[in-house]
Amino acid sequence: MPVSANRVWRQLPNEIRVAACQIFWAESKGAEKQFLFATLAKAKNVREAFVRKSPTERLVNWTAATLSLPDPIVDDLLKKYLLHEHRAVIVSFLDLLNIPHAEGMIEENFDYTTLTNERVQEAARSLLASADRTGSELYLKYLVLQGGPWAGIEEVLPTGE
Repeated sequence: MPVSANRVWRQLPNEIRVAACQIFWAESKGAEKQFLFATLAKAKNVREAFVRKSPTERLVNWTAATLSLPDPIVDDLLKKYLLHEHRAVIVSFLDLLNIPHAEGMIEENFDYTTLTNERVQEAARSLLASADRTGSELYLKYLVLQGGPWAGIEEVLPTGE
């Protein structure tokens, strides 16, 4: 089955979803939160004003328990979590590919056309053999969701999940 944002989200253990939501609610700005307020209100069948006034702990738990979220929200939750909890995995992968970056954030002028599918897949295999298997798998799934030069990573991801 192809990787999808919601499939990745649903497959995560609850404690990782909670951790991702804690980071999101602590670090996100108004516009990012606004979209999630509306989504949670609809999912919980409550007024958006009620959601906005809810304590952060409730928002975290509601978000973590909502297994079907819009892709942009899941993308943001995963990105913030990976940068916060697994930045070393990101840095390691980018270093394997000799991609210029600042603390895991790829430099804007990087030419993705220089990446071959074979190089990307080989770096993905190396990353999967690293000590942080959970972080590596999650990061690689996140990259597959981004498409482009990362799409071929799906072929080297473990199956049966």
